[in-house]
Amino acid sequence: MACSMRKRIDVSPAFVAFLCAYYYFDPLHTFSPFLLSGILHEMGHLITLRLYKVEIHSIKLRMSGAEIASAPMSYFQEILVAISGPLVNLMLLFFSSKTNPNLAFMNFVLVAYNLLPIYPLDGGRILHAMLHIMLPSVAAEILEHVIGLLCISGILAASCYLTCVWHAGLWPVILSGILFFRVSEMILKEKRKITL
Repeated sequence: MACSMRKRIDVSPAFVAFLCAYYYFDPLHTFSPFLLSGILHEMGHLITLRLYKVEIHSIKLRMSGAEIASAPMSYFQEILVAISGPLVNLMLLFFSSKTNPNLAFMNFVLVAYNLLPIYPLDGGRILHAMLHIMLPSVAAEILEHVIGLLCISGILAASCYLTCVWHAGLWPVILSGILFFRVSEMILKEKRKITL
């Protein structure tokens, strides 16, 4: 059965506002590398979904990130689809490390962010699938929630430390707040909805 996609792309006003603010307040000129890296990251997911002939329902662009809603997948497929985005960023990081420091830096940031073991990030999806392959469902769910809670608590604590002690400004708190918002939003949704 051929892979199909209902052409539905939903762009939130907050996403547009975020891009505009990023473009305007970008003294280090990282906007273009970020946009390119983010697009190629999502293309990695989309290409892998198409290779597995998984139906893609919609693409949603939110301030907290992109979400690709698709038909259910096996745990093995979910691991491969989730890892494909960060793998694209790793390749870009490798090939741009000596020629384009800004592009290399943005890809490093995207790899580090997306591989955090927190659902619905790619790392959280990989962890979710691996735990369910190795453990009974109840034990896998409990361990997944404990790991995610510890990780996000550490990130929130570190961001407050950077802001209050190192005087790093509000960016660490804002970024960790966006991550916390995305995680909370996804917890309220149906758990098994595939939105990479």
